[in-house]
Amino acid sequence: MKVSEEGKAKTRIKILEAAVDVIIEKGYKSASMREIARRAGVGDATIYNYFPSKEKLLYGYCEHVQHQVMDELKAIEDFHEYSLHEQLQALLDMELQVWLPAREFLQEVFKLTFYSPASSMVHLAETQHLFIQMVTDMLEAAIEAGEIPDQPYQELLPRLFWDYQSGVLAYWLKDDSEGFANTTQLVDRSMEIIANILHQGLVGKSLDLLSFLFRTHVMTHFDSLSETSKVAKSVKREFMCDHVSPKKGKKA
Repeated sequence: MKVSEEGKAKTRIKILEAAVDVIIEKGYKSASMREIARRAGVGDATIYNYFPSKEKLLYGYCEHVQHQVMDELKAIEDFHEYSLHEQLQALLDMELQVWLPAREFLQEVFKLTFYSPASSMVHLAETQHLFIQMVTDMLEAAIEAGEIPDQPYQELLPRLFWDYQSGVLAYWLKDDSEGFANTTQLVDRSMEIIANILHQGLVGKSLDLLSFLFRTHVMTHFDSLSETSKVAKSVKREFMCDHVSPKKGKKA
């Protein structure tokens, strides 16, 4: 009997949710695909049709969370009327809210990412793409509405916000304050700074300044290297001349 796409989607979610439970209970290394399959109520072989490895399963849940975040934000009726500051803060708040039931699972994700950064970036590519696309849409809408000025290096901003969000999640995982009050304070204060930077177009100005300083620094060293090269060539010619003279003397 052929399984419908809707049925496959439901089975996939069941496997992901089972993986969260098993990995939280036993840790990533001790959790087995067989136990996850049984917890999800699927055959031992079936699970591999959805996720060929435990690593794919782990990062598959990250992608699932990102889709949940997107759906929750889209469900906010007047979200398009929010200011850019409010939209970005809502995005970050929603990330924390959706991850909350699987906070210990996220700790396992961070551990694996720390030990295998190159592999992790490959597996997180789709999750990162979804997040970056949301931030890109928010920035473009804010620029089009005249809320913020056109941002130089605009393509870099969503990636910077991805790094910022990753830092907030890492801080949150270590936060033992009541109700994660320290994380809330961190997000509120840092988002105000980010909003001001975007409204004043300071990212572009800062990068332009860094680019100018870098180019000035490089050119200064380039000129220095050129002078050093000229001196070296001069010494080399004199050195070669010193060796040529005796030979001419011998022939004479």
